[in-house]
Amino acid sequence: MRRIFQSSAVMLTIIIFQASVAFAQTWLWPMAGHKAGENIVSQPSSYIGKEYNCCDIFISGEIGDFVICPTDGTITYADILYRQKLGLEASFYYDPQKNWDENIQRIGTPDNVDPQYLSGNLSITIADGRRITIDGLRGNYRFKSGQKVAAGDTLGQLGWSYRKINQPSLCISVTAKTGMADDPMTPFGLESKFHLDIIEREDPISPEKMREDLTILENAVKEIYPSLNGLMSEDEYHKVVEDLRQSVKDSIPLRLPVPLIRFVHQIHDSHLTLLPDRQKTEPYDFYVPVLFYLWCNDTLRVLVTCRGYEQYAGRVIASIDGVSARDYAKKAYQYIDLYDLNVQSHMEETSVFLSMFSVLMNQGATADSKSHIVFDNGEEVDIPFSLHPGRFVVKDTPINEIMKWKTINTMHGTDSIYTTRQLNDSTAYLSIRTFDIYSTKLEQLVQWIGECQTANMIIDLRNNEGGDVEVTNRLLSCFAQQPMNRQRGSHLYVNKQGNFEYLRYGDNHQDDEIIFPEYQRIEGKPGYYCFDTIQTNCCVMPDSSHQYTGRVYVLTNGCSMSAATIFPAVLVRNRRGVSVGRETGSAYHYITALERANIVLPNSLNTVAIPMVKVVFDTTVCERTPWGRGLLPDYELPLSYNEITMGADGETDVMLEYALQLIAEGKYLSEKDPFAEIDAPKTDENPKSDTRLWIWIVVALGIISVVGIFAGRKCRKKRQKKLDNTR
Repeated sequence: MRRIFQSSAVMLTIIIFQASVAFAQTWLWPMAGHKAGENIVSQPSSYIGKEYNCCDIFISGEIGDFVICPTDGTITYADILYRQKLGLEASFYYDPQKNWDENIQRIGTPDNVDPQYLSGNLSITIADGRRITIDGLRGNYRFKSGQKVAAGDTLGQLGWSYRKINQPSLCISVTAKTGMADDPMTPFGLESKFHLDIIEREDPISPEKMREDLTILENAVKEIYPSLNGLMSEDEYHKVVEDLRQSVKDSIPLRLPVPLIRFVHQIHDSHLTLLPDRQKTEPYDFYVPVLFYLWCNDTLRVLVTCRGYEQYAGRVIASIDGVSARDYAKKAYQYIDLYDLNVQSHMEETSVFLSMFSVLMNQGATADSKSHIVFDNGEEVDIPFSLHPGRFVVKDTPINEIMKWKTINTMHGTDSIYTTRQLNDSTAYLSIRTFDIYSTKLEQLVQWIGECQTANMIIDLRNNEGGDVEVTNRLLSCFAQQPMNRQRGSHLYVNKQGNFEYLRYGDNHQDDEIIFPEYQRIEGKPGYYCFDTIQTNCCVMPDSSHQYTGRVYVLTNGCSMSAATIFPAVLVRNRRGVSVGRETGSAYHYITALERANIVLPNSLNTVAIPMVKVVFDTTVCERTPWGRGLLPDYELPLSYNEITMGADGETDVMLEYALQLIAEGKYLSEKDPFAEIDAPKTDENPKSDTRLWIWIVVALGIISVVGIFAGRKCRKKRQKKLDNTR
């Protein structure tokens, strides 16, 4: 008992000492002329909309208000920042010879940012090793790394720190000497709700704890994910997870949480994903073959080799370790995620670079491992594995040219959200890399579409991961010549309005939160429903002021996801355009999106994002739109080695050339509307129904006749009575 008392006394002394030091070193409030705590818009452990703010203070004020340094320190760095989301920022180079405003003006208006929310960002290291970061700065002030600043020095004037705070604001965050987020409230003498749970975890994690995480994930998906019954029955789902649980026999390195990867694959949803691990992981040595494989058109070939194995580059492989090339490639399929239901194209395109899955497919490999390879000419060779394969050597086809195929129309290497150009006198080209387009750029794009007078337009949505539904509808309205509303049964569906039990493991919602108050029950049906024409894209009205009237050809592939599936689906369903290329990665009939729950598994601390809203686009199932598939192309271009290598010259966009060929040949909408029969008004052809109808008609006529007879008899009696009285 005495020892416990002494320990408690020591701890109490430390706490009192720390509190007194904190009080003695209270920082100046960064907004000049204001008291500490004034005009706080958001503080740690609160929400901005539906985003959880764990660590920062956002302070509002008037544009141009002066911002001062809270305490003495040294400038660590300065840059220009754009905050897309909490925890997701884009930074731009800061020229120390220019002030905040000049640097912001120099950056201009990149397509993927709203320039209003570009602001100066300053990091200041103080004496105890903590770092204060201040974002939202503008004005005629310049700084450089290593520069000393003192408490009360002016750092700039107030600008805009975050696009989801619709007023000028400053963002303050603090980082501890360890690199972890620290409390930004207490140093200003403010009561704080800041807490950052630092949880020690096993790495590698034991089989028992991984199985426990799988059970929690199983139940969380069952409660939160509204599309599970479209994939499998409850019993089938439980068996899938139970088999996965039983397969966990050994400890799992958290740099490679294979059971969680396989779980996500089993769900087959383009929006359900294992998020990047935010925790520190122990080093994990893995070994991979010294040959880099490429899989395409049922052919497995060596794309790249390590030095010393150049003679095998370009060779076609018949089998690996006694497994045929086709079956070996299909082993990778169990690790591929981010596709819906029975979509095929996404798996085919993802497995092209088969060696990306080498670590997963060879988990037990060591420095002594070898693979026995049989080439198509019968030659056999044992190739080793290597911890660090070294520099790959490429024969004939440069690796960067191969990768160009995979990054066509992506945001990688460009700051442009969309690109427009004239391909020839009759064809315009519009590449849309994302549907997250802020208002100024969106209106510029709408203007371009409305002014385009070419007979044909090719819209490139390859590798587009989707984005804002309202932006999607706005762009679709420019192509609608009449209401595009042939979709049937569109609706939104959730399992519950709120109070999800397993959100107690979430980091972006609370378990007692009502997330979907506008969703209502329908008698006799499970779950809750909402009929929102914008979110379901069930009716797109024409924009008569900005309208393109020519032919529309949309390029899609297995990585055209979410809104990049819906956009061409609306056009195809309403006979306003054709799709060219390959099946989209998201399903045609519905996607599960809009809102998600980030479930943090308590043992591994891995986070799985579970989508919460089933967005039903169209219930029409026919030959053109078979159940479980993505939007199938009107004009298919099967994936080929020629497309992957960008043609013989390494520069040809094969799918784009195919679309141009279709245009040259006059190929567009099919003569027969594939939806005409299913959309036609239904007539009741059941002879029993006809018989029942005639029976009711006869009965009705009979009743009328009987009533008429009785009425006639009554009238005659009255007339006879009158005659008798007259006599």
